[in-house]
Amino acid sequence: MVPLQKKMFITDINRSLAKHNQMTSEEIVDRFANAIDQVMRYQFETKCTVSSFYLIENEEAESDLLYIYENIGLEYELVSKTEEKKGIDKLKEKLKKKKDDSYYKGGINNGEIITKRDDRERYMKTTIRDQKMLDSVHFKFDNRFVLFVNELDIRNVIGTGIEMQNMDFEREIKLHYSLYHINGEILSTGVSRTTFPSTLNDINSIIKDYFPILAAYIFEDLFPPEEEEEKSKISLNPWKN
Repeated sequence: MVPLQKKMFITDINRSLAKHNQMTSEEIVDRFANAIDQVMRYQFETKCTVSSFYLIENEEAESDLLYIYENIGLEYELVSKTEEKKGIDKLKEKLKKKKDDSYYKGGINNGEIITKRDDRERYMKTTIRDQKMLDSVHFKFDNRFVLFVNELDIRNVIGTGIEMQNMDFEREIKLHYSLYHINGEILSTGVSRTTFPSTLNDINSIIKDYFPILAAYIFEDLFPPEEEEEKSKISLNPWKN
C-alpha cells in the first residue's frame, strides 16, 4: 500500500482543523495519512497480507517511497456515478472513469498540481511510468498488488447563504485510489466518499467515525459480497487468491 503524498491533501477547512486541534498543517496531513494507512490495513488484513511503509524503518521507507513517487504519474479523469452498492452508506458513491477525449487531464508537474477550471467531477488516478518500479516493489514485499492512495479532499458543501450563516451544512471527504497488479494492469480506480457535519473539527473523531467508511467502500469494491459477485458475474479471483 503506497501512502498519500503530503501535497495531495486538498482542503478548505485547514484553518478550522488547525485551530481546534492545535496542530500545524504538516501535522494534520501526517495524522490523516497515517490514519488512512491504519484503517486500510485493518480492513484488508481480513482477506490478505498487507505491507505498509509505516511498518519499516523511516530512512528505508523514505528512500523507497521517493523511488516509487518518481516512477508514477498522477492525472485527473472524469467520473460518472454508478448505482449505490447494497449495504453501503447512502452518502457514499462509486466513481468510475468516463471517456471524453476533449478533457484536459492535468496532473503533477515539478511537484505542483497543474489543472484547468472544469466543473465536471473528477478523480485523481495513478499512472505507471516504469514497470521496473513495480518489479522492485514485488521483489521487496513479495506482493501481487499495489494500492495507491492518490488524493484526500475535505471540503465544505454549502447550498445557500442561510446554511452558511447557520453552519447548517456538511463537509465531504473524498479518498482517491488506484489498484494495480504487479504486471502493470490497473484493476480498480476511483473515489470513496462520505460526509460529516460542518460543526465537527476534532480530527480524532473524524478519523474514528468516518475513515473506516472510506476503507470499507474500497474493500467492498474489491471484495464484493458473494451474492452480488455471483449476480454480476464479476471475478476478482486474481486479487482474492
